[in-house]
Amino acid sequence: MPKGSLKTVFGTFFLIAIIISFAFSIISILKLDELRESLSILESKTTENIRKLNEDTNAEINAIKRLISGGGPIEDYLVARNFIENTETDLRMILTELQENPERPYFRIFVAGNKEVWVGFKDNAEESKYSYQKNFKPGLSKEKFFYLKAPLLETGYTITLTKDAYIKTAIPDAVYLLFFGFNSAKIAKMPDGEVRNLTKDFNLYIPGE
Repeated sequence: MPKGSLKTVFGTFFLIAIIISFAFSIISILKLDELRESLSILESKTTENIRKLNEDTNAEINAIKRLISGGGPIEDYLVARNFIENTETDLRMILTELQENPERPYFRIFVAGNKEVWVGFKDNAEESKYSYQKNFKPGLSKEKFFYLKAPLLETGYTITLTKDAYIKTAIPDAVYLLFFGFNSAKIAKMPDGEVRNLTKDFNLYIPGE
């Protein structure tokens, strides 16, 4: 084969190799752009899913807060159930249930199980006499215990205590306190047979303190 023809063949192969290499480079760039676009879409979808999950979670939390807040559906349900089971809807109890003021916090006693439980209250741990005591039946108490301000209307089911109130019970494992006030609510179990200071032991919010 003449030298000129050999050079032509090598030149042609070299040109073809360059073209093929360039073509592969273009394909790689296009694939990289597609990958970047896919990653960008995935990132956007993930961000949107996280945002939606946060919104749904916050909505569920707010719904739960509304359910357990003072005067909310859960308390209303428990009260209504007690009304039906006890078949007594006297005027004093109706007036007690109508009292809802977030600036006048209160708590109710809930007794678990099927036995009555004795619970006694004093204004503070130093007092010798109980200001109120009772054998509470299982379920939610009819009484509301106001510990910061007196109720707007006194009834036979409104009990006024102090923020430093002392509480004692015979069976602490069966006694729960449901706190309502300042547009919030919480439930707490009796930590022991006695609570020496209501506010401190249950970490209750007191304005100005």
